[in-house]
Amino acid sequence: MSQKQKEIEVKLKDGSIRKGIATGNNAAWICVCGLPDPLLGRSGFSKGVSEGFRVDCPGCSRKYFVVPDGKSQGPVLEIVEAD
Repeated sequence: MSQKQKEIEVKLKDGSIRKGIATGNNAAWICVCGLPDPLLGRSGFSKGVSEGFRVDCPGCSRKYFVVPDGKSQGPVLEIVEAD
């Protein structure tokens, strides 16, 4: 059985929403700064952003967190820009 990709939301701190893609607990998206390479991350803990799962953009240092759906390190629900 093949893996299924799904489109997900990338929610930025300014309230705007962009698009990302997820397969299982992995996600990819393009940073708002325009860095040509996609950022890659996996879902973290359901309690919120944690250091080991935060993704920092090497182009602009924005911080992102891949939010799991329902349980820690579960399938991706969405990506949020973190503080």
